[in-house]
Amino acid sequence: MQKEEKVVVALLLMALGSLAVASWALGDFDADSGQSSAPISIVSEGIVSSVQPTGGGHLILWLQSSAMPIFVSRESGAEDVADRVFKGDRVRARGEVSVYEGRRELSVQRPEDVEVM
Repeated sequence: MQKEEKVVVALLLMALGSLAVASWALGDFDADSGQSSAPISIVSEGIVSSVQPTGGGHLILWLQSSAMPIFVSRESGAEDVADRVFKGDRVRARGEVSVYEGRRELSVQRPEDVEVM
């Protein structure tokens, strides 16, 4: 092996060692873990393509314009929203982005946060 090749191999091993130490010291980083300190609030607006009640008394709304479902828990007024919102309605929903079973959803906090336009 030439002198230059030995230097390159040594530098490569040093870089890999530095990455291993940094990974060990800092721990794993997962940007999609859903454990950020501040919740992200958003507004989603569109035509309701599906209204799905769940077995637990919750409600899931799907909009044509979004792949992220709108989740209304029983405690947040799912029954009230189910009485007002129907397939084909144009709605505006305000809530926080949360993660359920690895997928993002818009979680509504109050029934007033789902407005039929």
